[in-house]
Amino acid sequence: MIGNIIKSFMCKRNLAPILHDKERNGFRSYINEADLPPSKRKRLENLPVCSKKNKTEISNEITSSARNDLTDRKRLGISLTDYFSIEQLKDHIHNLSQYNQGSTGNTTVRSVSENVNVCQLCGIDKPVFVPTPIYCSSCCKCIKRNLIYYWAVDEADGRHCFCTKCFRKCCGDDNVSSQGLSISKNKFQKAKNNDRNEEPWVQCDKCECWQHQICALYNAKKDLEGQAKYICPFCRLKEIEAGEHVSLPVSIGAQDLPRTMLSDHIEQRLFTRLELERNERAKLSGHDANEVPGAADLIVRVVLSVNRNLRVNQQFLDIFHNEDYPPEFQYKSKVILLFQKIGGVDVCLFGMYVQEFGSECAPPNRRCVYISYLDSINYFKPDIQTVKGEALRTFVYHEILIGYMDYCKKRGFTTCYLWACPSIKGEDYILYCHPKSQKTPKPEKLRLWYKSMLRKASEEDIVVNYTNLYDHFFAPSIRNSAAHLPYFDGDYWSGAAEEIIRNIETENRGDKVKKLMTKSTLKAIGHDNVYADATKDILVMQKLGQTILPVKEEFIIVNLHVVCTNCQQAILSEVRWSCKQCKNFHICAKCLMLQKTHTSSNGEEHLLSEVVMDEDDIPASTEDQDATIENDIFENRHSFLSFCEKNHYQFDSLRRAKHSSMMILYHLYNNIRLSRTDSGFEKEQFEGQGPLKVKLMGVLVHASQCRATLSNPCSFSGCLKIRELFQHVSRCSVRVAGGCALCSKIWSLLHWHSQTCQDTSCLVLRCKDIKKHGVATLRSGFPIGHP
Repeated sequence: MIGNIIKSFMCKRNLAPILHDKERNGFRSYINEADLPPSKRKRLENLPVCSKKNKTEISNEITSSARNDLTDRKRLGISLTDYFSIEQLKDHIHNLSQYNQGSTGNTTVRSVSENVNVCQLCGIDKPVFVPTPIYCSSCCKCIKRNLIYYWAVDEADGRHCFCTKCFRKCCGDDNVSSQGLSISKNKFQKAKNNDRNEEPWVQCDKCECWQHQICALYNAKKDLEGQAKYICPFCRLKEIEAGEHVSLPVSIGAQDLPRTMLSDHIEQRLFTRLELERNERAKLSGHDANEVPGAADLIVRVVLSVNRNLRVNQQFLDIFHNEDYPPEFQYKSKVILLFQKIGGVDVCLFGMYVQEFGSECAPPNRRCVYISYLDSINYFKPDIQTVKGEALRTFVYHEILIGYMDYCKKRGFTTCYLWACPSIKGEDYILYCHPKSQKTPKPEKLRLWYKSMLRKASEEDIVVNYTNLYDHFFAPSIRNSAAHLPYFDGDYWSGAAEEIIRNIETENRGDKVKKLMTKSTLKAIGHDNVYADATKDILVMQKLGQTILPVKEEFIIVNLHVVCTNCQQAILSEVRWSCKQCKNFHICAKCLMLQKTHTSSNGEEHLLSEVVMDEDDIPASTEDQDATIENDIFENRHSFLSFCEKNHYQFDSLRRAKHSSMMILYHLYNNIRLSRTDSGFEKEQFEGQGPLKVKLMGVLVHASQCRATLSNPCSFSGCLKIRELFQHVSRCSVRVAGGCALCSKIWSLLHWHSQTCQDTSCLVLRCKDIKKHGVATLRSGFPIGHP
């Protein structure tokens, strides 16, 4: 089986770590750690301490095949710069030199001082990460810098911190108790929130100069034993110019993440709209479209798509004694990311968390979509404006949202909910640590941003109309129960409603709630003959409406399909009745029995006309045809933020955003899991093979272009094996139709490659044919080597 052959060929053997003397070419030099500054010693923490005798003894034990395997290991790209071209290396060095304001930006001479304690790339000594926020486990507030706090670890290895005020308040005789948590007082330690974390360093194996791992785009997770070979961009540039090195052919990138129908839909729409926008700018300026700048190298991917159950809070359920309110809602949680290749690195610029409640979900969440969080950083290129005067990055982000709503509409979702609330200063929604130059928008500006997007969607008939939560559910003329409000995970209004219920129960015990709402009060607000159990429901709706009213414009309801004017429900039947004179008046079949005409705003009676809708307008089911995509990193926004905080994956500068994005992609490939696919290949081929799959794609691309001979063999790991498989398939008489396992596997590799390949002149065998005809047609017919 090709998967096992290549996997065994490329895997690392469990060899004893070896430190060779510096005279041996290609191995890390012996360094006295005591002679290094403390901040640079981190690079050597994982290296074993070996005496000269031990080094000699171990060296004698290694076989020649093991030496060759170790050499192959050291050729693997531990830094992303190993994959860079000459132009990309020069651009990378130049951009880093500009990071230090005192730099000349020369890409051929090291433009730094003679001080060995500064980074040879950026010229800075000790850049410090933004301090990881520490939150009090009791009051949940962030503990300020330089203040005293107390921390302890529970039996499950969970770390709990308490600010001084809460620690004294919760501290008993023997235990510290808060929110159901009880820990022995003796386990707590006193600390000061003043930790400083410097960026880690890495040393070049050739020139022995030091650089920050972030500047070097160095992946320390690939080099836990400290045995991989690292060549800095300066030395690598000299090697390429001297013809001593050829850049590795492919690196792990965002384009290698699994594609879905949703990501393809958003991508294709985005590229089409960007091309139209670029043509408009070219026409206005009197130039050809190729002569004006445009957005390039954009990649949209869905990195999480999992089924979840949302349990309704019991306090909320208790107010619906006489109503069939569901105790939980099923939904699909998704994360959509936008990457752009900047300086040879796929940088994550935009992220969005969404919740999809399908046709199988119970009311009131049925066929609803909730865009819970979105976030972005302002490194988008180019930084220009469209013909209409908005930033091009705004245009792109709007198109992603519109493309998502368009996809949801076609799947049969009827309503989309948005909460236009900016983050609190100093806090992040998805991407950790924004640049200081990026201002947090004011609530009014953010609302205008969303409404501008919705107007565009309305012009394309993707959005029918939009309103706000208050006008739809709480207006004085509307009498609604809280049971009619959608219940989303982490939404503001549901949390506010539960807080109101707790306050009511605390302040009023037993039947006192009923006494607060007298008959005269109920009559004044439009309720007559209300049963006792509904009184709390009415009170909750009244107080919740008062809470939402001042900020009602922040809670946006978007109708993707026509809504009945009478019952306010989406019209899902094939027929509706509309007024030709009043544009927004529509009646469903159920409400038609109550009225055949309607009275306009000026008092005129208008007849209703039957409108027959296309059967495909609203599918009977919203079933998702995409694969289920799981990973622990993006499970929810809090887990992703904690992951980034713990690993210092920050986005406050472009150099850090590049490294953080590179590491996030690396972790995704090692963590992502697909559980279903409609591609026609076995399920097992797509599960748990993220990193292996990417490596195989790299070997496949290289082997398709390699011109090695017996006298001049290729040293690229795995190339020979792939080429031997190509030769097998070209000569095989059994083929896939006859059940040849090797043929089947090589066609799977080619199919994987063609799914992500966007190169119109790709040299990988059969890539163009598979794109045109599909793998199922070709793999049973032509051999691999057919011209």
